[in-house]
Amino acid sequence: MLENNEYQNLINEIEKVKFHNRSLLTLIGSLNDDKMQKTTIYETTVMYDLSKKDLRDLRILIQNYNGNNFAFEQNAMKINPVFIRDNLIFILRSFVNTGMFVEKGNEILKNYEQE
Repeated sequence: MLENNEYQNLINEIEKVKFHNRSLLTLIGSLNDDKMQKTTIYETTVMYDLSKKDLRDLRILIQNYNGNNFAFEQNAMKINPVFIRDNLIFILRSFVNTGMFVEKGNEILKNYEQE
């Protein structure tokens, strides 16, 4: 088992990698703004530091979407506080761009456009 100090050092290194991934993606985005309009779910996962569990739970939420955007947002924020309205719209577009949940994702996005 790792000693407490080794564990903390490992956590610190992981946080550095996460930070550098986000920083690099932000830099790439600012240099290639036109290409970042069609982000993939992989790029989005790095930007928002999403876990597999976050994505799995969000996927279930998308699949069970019933047309109520308020309930959708409230349930999403229970999964991860980063899932606020604007971020959800961005993430949904990323799913669609990646070819995942195209029909359901477009349905949800259309409902947001009509608000």
